[in-house]
Amino acid sequence: MADVTIIGGGAIAAACADVLSRAGFSLRRGFELESSDRSPIVLGEMPSAFTIARQVMESGRHLLIASPPNLSPERLALMLDNRKRAQALFVWSERRYHPAYRFMRSLIEADSTWRPRFLRQETLTLGLPTSAFARWLTLEALALALDLAGEPATSVMATSAINATRNAPDLLSLALTCPTLDAYIQVGLGEAVERRETLLAATGRKAYIDELNQGTPIRLIEEDRGPRRGSARWLACPSPTPDELARQQCLAFLDATLKSQLAHDEAEVLLRSLAALSAAEASMTRGAAVTVEVKDPEPRFQVVHSLRTNPRTVA
Repeated sequence: MADVTIIGGGAIAAACADVLSRAGFSLRRGFELESSDRSPIVLGEMPSAFTIARQVMESGRHLLIASPPNLSPERLALMLDNRKRAQALFVWSERRYHPAYRFMRSLIEADSTWRPRFLRQETLTLGLPTSAFARWLTLEALALALDLAGEPATSVMATSAINATRNAPDLLSLALTCPTLDAYIQVGLGEAVERRETLLAATGRKAYIDELNQGTPIRLIEEDRGPRRGSARWLACPSPTPDELARQQCLAFLDATLKSQLAHDEAEVLLRSLAALSAAEASMTRGAAVTVEVKDPEPRFQVVHSLRTNPRTVA
């Protein structure tokens, strides 16, 4: 039996197959599921990708979706609803696995004083404005922000600037309120430059992350009460190659297939992001802040039939 099954094609699926093959994993490639095989699935680009994804989730096998822009948030939510307990569902994201963000997550886990109280994120892209592309970029930005925050959003206020020619937003602005953090996210399409920057502010210290900086994408600034007040440090953290991104995400996915808590944590981030996106879209319609309702990431037991006895009444 193969260790991993690659279904479909595309550059990302090919990169995953190459990385896993060089790491010594046994691979099976195909364009449909085999009922006798129970290996984890890396799903690439193909016309029937959603149909295959539904079959994978219903069978209880672990799934890494390597072509998420082709997947609508509603379909992703449906697959999460069908997720079995301890089943891993991962969605490809180059941003969340950038080494700068991995470093900040480890720094926050190791030192609670780095836990952010304010987050500002700006995403500008050259891509043409379309509603589907805007929704995916916003969902990806929300997943990154909420992953760093480590907590769900309680309410969202969102506004948008609509491109009348394309009937799609040129700019989306979101203000998220979390229990211990305020976050602001901007997503712009059809811009003249690419920009992906994040500011994290904790008590007495800040971290700037520029994902497109090839050499030093992280700048740490700490409040210094001595003569050198406001000192800054730059950290060398080269931008990852496509192979490194594929390696990190494949390792995280395969690790979650063995550790149910990691699968739970990933589902929780996705559900929080989908709930925030839904609240943001409702906010744009109503013109007011909307409360975020997050589903439980763990599937519940369903009562199929219950026996009920009537208590005897005593006069």
